[in-house]
Amino acid sequence: MAVVASAVVAVGTGLGFAETAPARQSACQGSVTFSAEGGAPAATSDRFPVGTRLRVTNLDNGRAVTVSVVGPSGSCVLLNAAAMELVREPGKNVVRRNVVEVLR
Repeated sequence: MAVVASAVVAVGTGLGFAETAPARQSACQGSVTFSAEGGAPAATSDRFPVGTRLRVTNLDNGRAVTVSVVGPSGSCVLLNAAAMELVREPGKNVVRRNVVEVLR
């Protein structure tokens, strides 16, 4: 089954990273953070409705995770602990340079 990206949202400020920042319009400002909620990789969002599938890519290490939005939050994208573990760098709890893609 092919997955097609229907919309792309770049998240992060890109300050100091002009040569490596993706050339995409940013719909969310700031970093991707996480909650301590358990379970399978998932996300909450104040921008995307429940059921939306997102791919979050950490531009610093190239790691990505695909998650479904399971509820509302106060952030554009808030990953749960399992999802963050798949994309974060050791010792970091924030993904500052990232791309969030909406999948269909």
